[in-house]
Amino acid sequence: MKKLLIVCTLLLLNACTPENNESVQGQHKKSEQTVQKPYVLLISIDGFRWDYVDKYKPAFLSEFAKNSAHLTSLRPSFPTKTFPNHLSIITGSYPQNHGIVANKFYAPDLDKTYYIKDSDAVANSDFYLRKPLWVIAQEQNVNTASYFWPSSEAEIAGVRPSRYKKYEHSQPHQQRINGILEWFQLPQNQRPQFITTYFHDIDSAGHEFGQDSPELIATIKKVDNSIKQLVEKIRTLDIEVNIVIVSDHGMDDYPAENYEYIPAWVQDEFKVAAANTIVHLYQNENSTRTLKQALTEIKSQAKHYQCYLYQDIPAQFNASKSNRIGDITCLTDKDWAIGFNGRTSRGDHGWSQFNTTDMDGIFYAQGPAFKTAYQLDTVENVNIMPLLAHVLGLEITTPIDGKLETMKPLLVP
Repeated sequence: MKKLLIVCTLLLLNACTPENNESVQGQHKKSEQTVQKPYVLLISIDGFRWDYVDKYKPAFLSEFAKNSAHLTSLRPSFPTKTFPNHLSIITGSYPQNHGIVANKFYAPDLDKTYYIKDSDAVANSDFYLRKPLWVIAQEQNVNTASYFWPSSEAEIAGVRPSRYKKYEHSQPHQQRINGILEWFQLPQNQRPQFITTYFHDIDSAGHEFGQDSPELIATIKKVDNSIKQLVEKIRTLDIEVNIVIVSDHGMDDYPAENYEYIPAWVQDEFKVAAANTIVHLYQNENSTRTLKQALTEIKSQAKHYQCYLYQDIPAQFNASKSNRIGDITCLTDKDWAIGFNGRTSRGDHGWSQFNTTDMDGIFYAQGPAFKTAYQLDTVENVNIMPLLAHVLGLEITTPIDGKLETMKPLLVP
């Protein structure tokens, strides 16, 4: 009996040696590997109004929204234009602080004009005053990629995404889908943890054809099908991805007769940027009127718009600190347009985000970090960036205007 006990003891000790514990160690190692890095895909649908899901019922987005952590609506920053709001989403900052105050503007501090159709201007890092999320991520050794996003082609703070594509307006959706899937299937040490992408189509259709048009409805269906394909294929991969779908602003029609001409002399006294819903005026050196004289004269003739010295823009717009917005800025009443050449589109955006929900966009999120079928009330889009930084485990190392606490209820505890 004593000999049997000794034998059993020796066998037990032998079982605990490193050579025979390899299977236990292997299981432990495998368990550690299952704790994956966080991944985020941020999809922007330009001009997708907050109520399009209910109004037009796109099959995939309707289901995605219902089961997502989402907002009643996403309030854009001022002005409610494409580039300013994409930068607000990705920097967590109002346009007056991140520097891109319009789709087209003059920067007196640089003596240069920024225009979204000027590729050299868009790639000029001097215009960008705050760091996008991908810059912060790269600085913390987190790989990122951008398959289109305003500003992703610029080397901001000396940094670009690990991978990025130069914007091609007419590129087929399939090429974008394939590219993103390829990135998510790279080896782990090369794979981007944060990817952005962008679809312009719905905004373009809203401008040209207007609300309820067959063309807009068909375009929504097309984008819905493309996002469905992308998301469903991502869900077949061996990684879990947090998928966040946003839009930069809404859209609305305005009657053709609701157009007011700005006095013609203004073009002689000022550099003029933009038109329709908002106009930015920059005083020429040889102007014959002082700013106050010009403002008084313009205001005396204005019927459906208001003009301000930039310092006097109402505080709710968070736009009174930077003269990039214009020495004088003119804002139209809802459903009106202004300019010098007449109406240029059937639908538009750029009106105040505080007078109508028509300018509001969307925020839908699904993935391991987010609650299911949970709704939060309307919040400003500057709060998205700190939320995504938290999901990615990043420390925010730059000034921002957004707050994590505002959208944190969307996250799982």
